[in-house]
Amino acid sequence: MKILVVYLIGTLCVLSTLGERTRCYSQSDCNDGECCTGGISPWVKGQCQDYAKEGEACDPGQPDTGKYFLYCPCRDGLKCDNSGKTMGSIKCVKN
Repeated sequence: MKILVVYLIGTLCVLSTLGERTRCYSQSDCNDGECCTGGISPWVKGQCQDYAKEGEACDPGQPDTGKYFLYCPCRDGLKCDNSGKTMGSIKCVKN
């Protein structure tokens, strides 16, 4: 339960700092070079954000709800190094 609360608070913090981004329900709602994040529920709109650059946090998995949870996957030529123990410590590195 505590983990869920931490994730929800983290999601709200990230979403509140994104500013005026395009709202989305799925990846097809976003422009090229962007992904849809905020994947708590398929019925809640997320926000489009740019694919992660080198050194930025990323999401290595496939979205279950049509949206990635907090972060986009890496840009082309990069990969998500998921050797970190927590979501925010997973970063994009060169292939």
